[in-house]
Formats: sequence, C-alpha cells, structure tokens
Amino acid sequence: MEPAGASDSPSAGRGRSSGGAYGLLTRAFSLIRGRLAVPGRVPRVTTGSGSATSGPHAAQPAAPTPATRSAGRLVVLVSGTGTNLEALLAAHDDEAFGGRVVAVVSDRPDIRALDIARAAGVPTAVVALRDFADRAAWDAALTEAAAVFSPDLVVLAGFMKLVGRPFLDRFDNRIVNTHPALLPSFPGAHGVRDALAYGVAVSGCSVIVVDGGVDAGPILAQEAVPVLPDDDESSLHERIKVVERRLLVDVVGRIAREGLTVDGRHARIGG
Repeated sequence: MEPAGASDSPSAGRGRSSGGAYGLLTRAFSLIRGRLAVPGRVPRVTTGSGSATSGPHAAQPAAPTPATRSAGRLVVLVSGTGTNLEALLAAHDDEAFGGRVVAVVSDRPDIRALDIARAAGVPTAVVALRDFADRAAWDAALTEAAAVFSPDLVVLAGFMKLVGRPFLDRFDNRIVNTHPALLPSFPGAHGVRDALAYGVAVSGCSVIVVDGGVDAGPILAQEAVPVLPDDDESSLHERIKVVERRLLVDVVGRIAREGLTVDGRHARIGG
C-alpha cells in the first residue's frame, strides 16, 4: 500500500512540503477510524505540534530534515516515558546514522513519549485498546497506523503490549525490540526482578527481532551489566536502561545503513 503523500525517494524530506505528512496523518486517521468499534471514541492522530484531530483538519507538521532515506524510515512504538525514543531522535539528527523517525505510535494518550515526539516535529498516532471492541480490531488498527508511514523498520521502544499476528505478518522480520535481561534467560515483563530473584551475578540487555513469542525472537545484540551487592530492582534496571539506549541506537543505525537478514533463529546485520 502506497498512501498519498508517502515518498520513498532520496529527495523526500527537506524539499517536500508538509502536505505529505498531513496526507499521511489524514489517511492514518481514516484507516484507524474504519476499525473503530466503540461508539463515541475516536483514536487520536496528532501532528508534531501536538494538536489532536478527529477529522481532516489537523495542523501540518514540518517535514523531517535532513531528507528521509528510502532505506531508513523508522516507526517507533511507545507506551511510557520515551527515553529510548529520545535517544533515537538524538541519533537521527546525524545524517550518518542512516535512519529517520517518521512517526511515533502509542497505545496510551498523554504520555511523555508523545510530548517528546511532538517537540521534535514527528507525527504521532494514539491507538488505545479501550477504543476498540476487541483485541483483533485493535491489532488491525495498530497495523494500519504504522503501515501508513511505510516503515523500513519498526522499533518497539518501551511498548508494553504484544503485537498481534496482523502486525507480525505486515512487518515480518522488520520489527526490533529490547529486553532488560540476557535472553533467553528471564523473558517477560519482570526480567530484572526475576534475574535478581534467581541470584545472577551478571544481567544485561538484549536487542531482538520480534516474532510471535514472548521475548523469543532471534537475538541481534546483547551487553552485560554486573549486578552489584546492594542492587534492588530499581537500581539495576536504571543501569541496564543506560546500556539499553546505547545498544538500541547502535543496532537500529546499523540496520538502517546495512540491512537485516533473518534465517530461522539467526539474525545478522548486513547481507
């Protein structure tokens, strides 16, 4: 699907009018509203300026600069404070990074991550589960909200829901996520707590390709973080987050520049 206003040419971006981004937002809204099943609730599609729209009259965000490269369109999914998103946005200002965040999609309204995206002039969309009659409708709407921006790579940056089969099928082997443990040990929502409870001397973080399991996809990169004698869940997690941000930016940039190959349980950056 090639939505109106979406250009993958190397010249798209600096020389493109903001109408292109506006067209994407309008189409995203139309697609999402088509999945809506709860009367009276409309998923929010907003511009980089932060103004919400439930119709075709959104304010027009500035086009990303420098130009978006066809090999580096990034859509980032968020649920919280946006520290990983913040790191990606800082990196994408460097043309050598190779990628550009073209949209941020959230499952929650009124979170810091959305404020960060809007301040950076990046279009945002909110697709909240409560706005849909069931999970299947939400899965379909989330898929369309990301697909309308034609991403080369989808980055789950603190996104706290599992993506469904429609999303996995649409972006097969083009979704990456982080986890605050050295997988395959301690998957799930409480990886740091579980690692501490087990008594490990070393924990860390992993960047993986997302598949249909829970933190079960092929591993792209890992880095160890020592567990200190007085660590609790909060202190260890904060140190892991510092490493996680750096590792995620490195992996996403390398994928944008060199590509990603997945062969069964093995994933590698480059051909």
